[in-house]
Amino acid sequence: MRLFIAILLPPVLQPAVSAAASHLHERMGVRLLPAENYHLTLRFIGDADETAAKKMGDALASVRFAPFTVRLRGAGAYPSVHFPRAIFIGGESEGAKMLADSIEVALSPFNLKKEKFSVHLTIARSKGAGDIGEFLQKTGEVGSFEVKSVALMKSVLLPQGAAYEVLREYRAEE
Repeated sequence: MRLFIAILLPPVLQPAVSAAASHLHERMGVRLLPAENYHLTLRFIGDADETAAKKMGDALASVRFAPFTVRLRGAGAYPSVHFPRAIFIGGESEGAKMLADSIEVALSPFNLKKEKFSVHLTIARSKGAGDIGEFLQKTGEVGSFEVKSVALMKSVLLPQGAAYEVLREYRAEE
């Protein structure tokens, strides 16, 4: 199964993110992600069997964090704005960065591939064609929210896109 650790976007912010994303669909015909799939990935794990998933889930239970705020603003694309495959709304959060570092330490015994972390919310997928310059310029402040939990997620790739399932949730210490 494909695993990742994520901050789920609160439903109250989904309309604001969808409104920001709508310009992309209208202008470029990219594939927008469904609002219920919006999340900020703290750590992509990749393929793991059930035994490894349980061990990683247990390791993540040792991670302690206090509630923190994520501010969504700006936009970008991977691998580049000139060849966008994943289009995102940017984020700012020292708490998310600290949590991602703690998750990295907790998962270090599993020898996962190192990845650079950045706070971002993927909103669309593209085949890499199209100019997203106007979207980048128009996407300003989208909103902010308090993070009180993170989740170990399972991703199933389907022809119409990915389906996600929460395997385990980890709550902040208040």
